[in-house]
Amino acid sequence: IGLSKEWTIYLCAILGVVVAWQMLQFHGAVGIALNTLAIAVLLGLGWFITVKCNAVERGRMIVLVVLTISSVVFWALFEQSAASMTLYADRVMDRNLLGFELTAAQFGALNALFIFTFAPVFAWLWTMLGRRGIEPTTPVKFAMGIALAGLGFGALVLGAQSTNEMGLVIGWWMVLAYLLHTCGELCLSPVGLSAVTKLAVHSIVGVMMGSWFLATAYSEFVAAQLAKLAAIETVEGSVAEVGKALDSYTALFNDLLWVGLGVAVLLLVISPFLKRMMHGVH
Repeated sequence: IGLSKEWTIYLCAILGVVVAWQMLQFHGAVGIALNTLAIAVLLGLGWFITVKCNAVERGRMIVLVVLTISSVVFWALFEQSAASMTLYADRVMDRNLLGFELTAAQFGALNALFIFTFAPVFAWLWTMLGRRGIEPTTPVKFAMGIALAGLGFGALVLGAQSTNEMGLVIGWWMVLAYLLHTCGELCLSPVGLSAVTKLAVHSIVGVMMGSWFLATAYSEFVAAQLAKLAAIETVEGSVAEVGKALDSYTALFNDLLWVGLGVAVLLLVISPFLKRMMHGVH
């Protein structure tokens, strides 16, 4: 119709926003779309790796697929901060810290605080270990990140064992949970996109970058489904039985603790094989 490439991009972007907005009104459609896309991408990548790649490319691509799938586990755990962890803080936690009464949502700011505080520490740590030739490989960093995400829920499980006189969990346990989650993020997130550009076959770097963000979107969907497992009936926004609600959240967090540790151990066990398949890419 005679549109320039620039205007075609503008119109397609607007159309994409409209489609995304409509999908957000129907959560079931989002789940179907994500599942369909995930299966299509995995099948397509399986065909590409088998048919189009040489031995070195095939090994690197397999490692990248494994890392991308493992990132879904991490972000599904990490993003509980916007779901079950916030509800936990609102319903069953004593939010008084150092004499200040925080809202449940304000605990989320701890992630940003710890990012600013510890990002330089991690940057120095990896650089120092790299100079000594003992910096962990990318798969090991992924395993560390997922393990720390799991341990963050372990902190909340421990906190549930020592409630105050009102039956509420002390707020410092949530601080510890966010600290562990943020350290996990600093292990995994900075190296994720770097792994895509280093391991992907050059001709499909863009596709693999899109696959990485598709995995991130899928993890958000999984996070929401996990949070539903601890759904609690409320009366005018408050839980009727704090103890029952705490038991429900603790059961979910205990499961997430072991999921995180289990996946981390599995990734750590296979990391030597993944390192070999990376063919020199660090």
